[in-house]
Amino acid sequence: MTAGLEYAGQAVDAVIVDRLWRPDVSQVLVERLAGDVRRVGAQLIYSIDDNLLDLAAESKDWRPTDEQLRVLGFLLRQADGVMVATPALRERLEDYNRNIVVVPNALDERLMGSARSDPSWTPTVAWGHKGIAQIRTLLRQALHGTPSAPLASARRVVVGYMGTHTHDVDLLMVLPALLEVWRRHRGQIEFQMIGVIAHQETREKLRGLPVQFVTPPPGGSDYLRFMPWFTAQLRWDIAIAPLQDTPFSRCKSDIKFLDYSAIGAAGIFSRGPAYESSVRHLQTGWLAENDVDAWSEALERLLSDEGLRRQLSANASRYLYSERILARTAFCWSEAIGRLME
Repeated sequence: MTAGLEYAGQAVDAVIVDRLWRPDVSQVLVERLAGDVRRVGAQLIYSIDDNLLDLAAESKDWRPTDEQLRVLGFLLRQADGVMVATPALRERLEDYNRNIVVVPNALDERLMGSARSDPSWTPTVAWGHKGIAQIRTLLRQALHGTPSAPLASARRVVVGYMGTHTHDVDLLMVLPALLEVWRRHRGQIEFQMIGVIAHQETREKLRGLPVQFVTPPPGGSDYLRFMPWFTAQLRWDIAIAPLQDTPFSRCKSDIKFLDYSAIGAAGIFSRGPAYESSVRHLQTGWLAENDVDAWSEALERLLSDEGLRRQLSANASRYLYSERILARTAFCWSEAIGRLME
């Protein structure tokens, strides 16, 4: 097996093209590729994990060009078989190709930081003198009936959000909930974001929320470098994945659930097709409806209940390592390719 951006007519059984293949892709290039594959008697397999057909209608940040959409339609129709990441995406593409198999996403365990490689890992809390003093204060208040907001731990609870620079709308959907819990728990929580925001006007709307924007090291945007850094360096207690309900998002995979499970975070996810199939509510994560009240409830509960956070984190990590790493699922790819080539 070989990989790269060029195919020179080698004698192979199949050529797999992923997404839009290469930055300079064109109709001429894919037609030439398909011809080269046919000439050697090989089969053309197309792999795609996003609904790029509907992305153009709803994204302001990145949308396929007309040329790319023509390439996409050509590959879908000309492929001997198509691999997708979700059942919803298979259903969306069936008008283009009837030979489609679903291969769920999985994480490469070799790219995950060693601190999280043990499925039994759970977050630890360093209490210190300050934390002990806070606990004593809470105990005194409880004994004397003085009301107080619950304190989840002696350190700040970190709420994180990671994604490509295409999630402004998703963030703005839950921003009122983030502001609400911040006002209620000032000094007890902090927010971190990686990517997510593409527009300056979105940053302006975050002025009332203290956010630390975390940047990967140079070259860290490459996935092979990003995942080791992300899983080794980030210490998030809670991680959020809001997702508006659109034709594009309904076909998305649960990859963010896997990423958050890899860093031991308790995740809050929008209730919808992307996450409902794998996230078990109050077992491996929290599924929230797309309204401010639901997200406020989820954040408030996880901020104040460290035991629940630890439970969700441990269960999600256990699920990841038992079912969704390549060591467990690599055979799915070979089986899928075999089925498509029959």
